[in-house]
Amino acid sequence: MDMVDLINRTQFLGPEFLTWLWYRVELQQGIFDVGGELGAFELWFDDRLVVGSATMGAQENHFKGGHPASSAEARTALRLGKMANQAKLRIVRASAEWSFVLKDDLSVAGVKIPAVLGREDDEQLDERVLLLDQLDAMVKGLLGQFLALRTSPEWQSDELPALLAWVASEAIA
Repeated sequence: MDMVDLINRTQFLGPEFLTWLWYRVELQQGIFDVGGELGAFELWFDDRLVVGSATMGAQENHFKGGHPASSAEARTALRLGKMANQAKLRIVRASAEWSFVLKDDLSVAGVKIPAVLGREDDEQLDERVLLLDQLDAMVKGLLGQFLALRTSPEWQSDELPALLAWVASEAIA
């Protein structure tokens, strides 16, 4: 199998991951734990969300401002079969806060890291790299949890039915 075939066969995972995160944020009140030294942190959908369908020529819905993930319009788009394609997310861990856009190809853009405290240029650079590494580890940890669940029998028996019930529900967080 060549690289293009592999990409085409797995491109559904990005929107599924973003939609699963949306569901889990509501289910777990934004609290996640990826284990290791990072431990627990809060993850929230911020002020930008794009939902769409994998169908050729399908329209995307762009939601900006406020809390679009908790809007009736965004939930209606989910009920119509769309999934999250892009979201601005915020992670809070201890007193540090990261903001970034996660896309359906699992790329990250628009990263804002917590304030750097070092005084010297070398210290600031080291601290920035550490903060970016922490963000990378948290996102990879979340993706790892999703993939472990997605490839387990619990996905079909428990998680997917619960996620579909959440999508079908009228309740908005």
